[in-house]
Amino acid sequence: MSNSRRKPIPEESRIKLLLWSERHCCFCGKQCSTNIEIHHIDKIPENNEENNLIPLCFDCHGELARYNPKHPIGTNYREKEIKSRREQIYDIYTLKYLRQVDIQISNFYHQRFEDGTRKRRKEGEISCTVRTLSTDIPVQLKLKLTPYHNNKIIPSTSYGPHFKGETLWNLNPGQIVYSHFPFPTQENPIDFRIEVEWSIIDIIGREHKMLPFSYFWDSEKIDDWWYHPAIGPYHGTINE
Repeated sequence: MSNSRRKPIPEESRIKLLLWSERHCCFCGKQCSTNIEIHHIDKIPENNEENNLIPLCFDCHGELARYNPKHPIGTNYREKEIKSRREQIYDIYTLKYLRQVDIQISNFYHQRFEDGTRKRRKEGEISCTVRTLSTDIPVQLKLKLTPYHNNKIIPSTSYGPHFKGETLWNLNPGQIVYSHFPFPTQENPIDFRIEVEWSIIDIIGREHKMLPFSYFWDSEKIDDWWYHPAIGPYHGTINE
């Protein structure tokens, strides 16, 4: 393919990819030092999206680039396999920068008050408390809350961008953020749940997608929201 269409990979992206891999080939895994190249997975040189790029040693770069679909001898490496292998290598060298975050949802304030009592938020508001569990390096959080009632999404146009996964939370070591968001209420509400999608961006800019979870409303037993490790409708009873 002619290099006339080729656009240089942005320097910021190039640096991140090399940091995430610590200059290891993201296919065979060997350490490359300066003998490393950035490959376009879809073989379109103007597509410099980070998800389309992979650091490779010279040997693997030649192997992935030379496949001829007109003579498909052997089994070609598909994009999903290439990207999955790349993410495995990235994990090896970036998990040391990952710091966990605790997310709690409640009808009550999470702050401790002088009299020791729990204080309930006013009707139509729910607490969302975010706490970093690290004591050394900062992280960023991407958080998306999706409310449901009777298994149907409740429109959440009044949610701010930081609850829609559109704005990053900047979290320093040991920081606690006491926030809240609006939520529709009615008498004896049942079959309400909030699905939580979240990811943590480490100090070198790699996003770690975490497994989603849910909070379900329990108006009978605890008069509050309770954590559930899965998403989707809950088919048990609130007293389980």
